[in-house]
Amino acid sequence: MLVGLVSLQIAGISLDLLQNILFVIVILVGTWIIARVLGILVSRTMSKRSPKLARQSRRVVVWLTWFVGLSLGLYLVGLGLTLPIIVLAGGIIIAIALRDVFLNMIAYQVITTYDPFKIGDWIQVGKVFGRVVDLTWVDTILMTPNNEMVYIPNSTLTRSKVVNRTTEGGVRISVSMEVDKSINYSYIEKSLMGIGAELREELATDSKPEVRLINLGKDSMKVALLLRINNPAKGKFLASEVRKRIKMNIEEIHQEQIS
Repeated sequence: MLVGLVSLQIAGISLDLLQNILFVIVILVGTWIIARVLGILVSRTMSKRSPKLARQSRRVVVWLTWFVGLSLGLYLVGLGLTLPIIVLAGGIIIAIALRDVFLNMIAYQVITTYDPFKIGDWIQVGKVFGRVVDLTWVDTILMTPNNEMVYIPNSTLTRSKVVNRTTEGGVRISVSMEVDKSINYSYIEKSLMGIGAELREELATDSKPEVRLINLGKDSMKVALLLRINNPAKGKFLASEVRKRIKMNIEEIHQEQIS
């Protein structure tokens, strides 16, 4: 009789264990399916606003779905968590999932407080150069000279060197070049100022070209023409145009000397 009772108890325990395992498997599979479906729906909905925000939102939804699913599974097998533990665990999961968002929001406050740039300014962040077209809680949006939209996380801006190339009435560019030291500097200066005057349609209103002697070497000197232009997208073109014209002027000097 005793042996029979023990056998029945063991059989009952095995049946309960098998039932709990099946419950856990069903809940895990169901949680995976629900998390995947919800993640896809959230990602498609939020991607229209911001790709980065879509990734963050999908991560939060997936993590919370798994948290709810696992909590339900533990509860059904008799290992339910107490309310304070559930709240604490949920808070930790949300904080981890949204860590990038929180960092970007804090960086947004730093940027708006110190105001290193404003909408419409042309800034350089690493290798990216563009005009600031929007500043959100998550990222700063730049429009490059090639009309490409670049989304830079605000936390990246606070950790990077940001160069604001916008000055009052335009953006200043410096076109530097090496010229032979035998050429009279006054001629180079006059030629560069003349080239700057020829490009006046590209210059900002009330701005004037400036010529600087940057370095004086043994056989050459390095000079720069400073221009304040309206459209930074033409910066490379104007720099090339300046170098081409000064080269032609120098070649004319050599031709006169030979003659």
